[in-house]
Amino acid sequence: MFIRTGVVSLVAGLMLTGCLSSSDSSDDDTAAPPPEPPVAQALKIGVIPDTQGGGQNSSIMPMRALMEFYREQEVDLLLLVGDLSEEATPAEYAQWRSVVDEYRDDFVMLPVQGNHDIKGTDQDWYDNVSDLIPSDAIQMTGQRDKNYALVRGNVLIVSLSYGQLPFAYDFTREMIETYRDQVEHIIVSTHNTMVGSRYGNIRERVVEAYDTSEGDQQFLLVHDDYRQLFADNDVIYVAGHEHQYLRSLIKGYYGGHYTELVSGSASYKGYDSRYGESELIQDMVMVKVNDGSSGTLDVNASILSFNGELVDYRSYYEAHTITSNEDGMRELANPQWKLIDRFTRTAERCDKIVYPSSIPANNQLNMTHDKSYRTSACASSNGFSARILDGDNNIFNRYETRTRTTNFEPGVSTAKSNAELAARYFRYLHIPHESFSPNLNNSQRVRLINAGTADEEVEIRETTIDLKKQVSLSWIAARDGAESDVLIVSGIQGQDGTFSSARGIMKDIQTDVGLAGSFGDGSEQAKQPVTLPAGRVNSNWILDDDERGDDYVLQFNLPGDADASKLTLARWNTETAAWEPVVTSECLSADDYNEAYLDELPDDVEDSCSAAAGMVAVGTGYAWARLDQDGAYALIAR
Repeated sequence: MFIRTGVVSLVAGLMLTGCLSSSDSSDDDTAAPPPEPPVAQALKIGVIPDTQGGGQNSSIMPMRALMEFYREQEVDLLLLVGDLSEEATPAEYAQWRSVVDEYRDDFVMLPVQGNHDIKGTDQDWYDNVSDLIPSDAIQMTGQRDKNYALVRGNVLIVSLSYGQLPFAYDFTREMIETYRDQVEHIIVSTHNTMVGSRYGNIRERVVEAYDTSEGDQQFLLVHDDYRQLFADNDVIYVAGHEHQYLRSLIKGYYGGHYTELVSGSASYKGYDSRYGESELIQDMVMVKVNDGSSGTLDVNASILSFNGELVDYRSYYEAHTITSNEDGMRELANPQWKLIDRFTRTAERCDKIVYPSSIPANNQLNMTHDKSYRTSACASSNGFSARILDGDNNIFNRYETRTRTTNFEPGVSTAKSNAELAARYFRYLHIPHESFSPNLNNSQRVRLINAGTADEEVEIRETTIDLKKQVSLSWIAARDGAESDVLIVSGIQGQDGTFSSARGIMKDIQTDVGLAGSFGDGSEQAKQPVTLPAGRVNSNWILDDDERGDDYVLQFNLPGDADASKLTLARWNTETAAWEPVVTSECLSADDYNEAYLDELPDDVEDSCSAAAGMVAVGTGYAWARLDQDGAYALIAR
């Protein structure tokens, strides 16, 4: 589906490059509304994922490495997404504050409780976080310093603690409705994932809901409303809890989607991949797990940079062998942060979810299973228009999950039998495979095993999953010599052909076969090795190592009064801070685009050209170009 959202205003600059680095509570729950948000300005927001350690500890070493990195990157504000401690003891909080206090002058910090933090007392929580939360935060009545909202620049941040989502819907909706017209971006920061891969509110509180749980029964009433509220408002939902890195698109209840970021880990724990993608409501676009089986753990650093309506996102990791504070900094004394995920987009954009080219032949497309980058026209507010004409998603990542089993509990579960529990999985999370509605992840995604015996269970079967891509076309106003608005293409270079086991062990997508039943055609056949385009990617979890992605063809329409002979299509070079034509003059064709040009050169282009572009003057004029990079594109004078 090609989805258009929002409108755009002038953005001060482009942010299209990665950045690598070396190395008191109160009983008064009322608060005056914050002042009107200031004029939009650049704002950098970093994420501190779970920092609890083993035993009674906070993970001091990974947290310190993250703080140093965020200081280097001049981050303004940190989202602390829960599990600050292991057992929430005063001693652990003292450890945690020993690091936090060193950086009080560097960042605004917005902590929320995780499931480990609620093991302690409320007073210990207040004593250790209340002085961090800004005085202009809007507090939820009865949940001071646990659920609150803050406006900074042109961003609204709603912070919700562990277990609070069932009861915080009205507060969240009120904050979004109150500030929607005053901000350009909305973040919901919390501990629980809405869907995730390992846990997820919908799995735990909807599918496996307990009749005896007030929280579960309340969440049943609001979870669809949350999904649509977030989709309607283009929310970026940032969570922790799962000790792995994930980015996915969660579908609204009746349309649209929003972004869910699971921020990884900064603790001495790593988790495996349990369930993977919940394909009925979730499209997974990046996954990296590491449970320690490789001999290392990951620490993750993610930065959201907001500049006007532009948001630029980068997520990094570093591997380390630290398992306790006594180990010291080891590899994190001089970390080499590696870029694993990114996107750049504005509110005025068109999105397409692009499926991997591994979709079986003759698969019923179901209006969604599209492996082509081809899009509809995407128009700017100033009348410019562009689209992607051609190209397939041949460079994609692959990962595996583990088999999990579960049961209904008589007298406790909302489901009254295991058959009903399995049906709830298919109602809310997974697609039952049918020829007219294929499940591309597994032929028996959820099944009843040992039916009718004392060992009867519901099994969510291990499988192999190929990631999709979110390709975005975004517009910003003309700048720096451009003769048109600027189009940002993002998402085609977002994956590098990596394949990992459920525990994070690297496999080879070009030689290794997937798990039984994963092929996607309803059979027991496994996903097969794929051939990656030669010389494009290194399949090593480092996006900065990959200079080229899939070939695709971009069409950029010319204004009605434009002279095609005086214009050409250019890409912004972030190193030289200048526009560069996508091809030299001898590689410029006058032909209309033909699908053969995805692989071949037009006759009027020199044989020495590695790629071609065209400037078509007959009829509706347009430029077309065969490209293999994300970036910012515009028409410039020849």
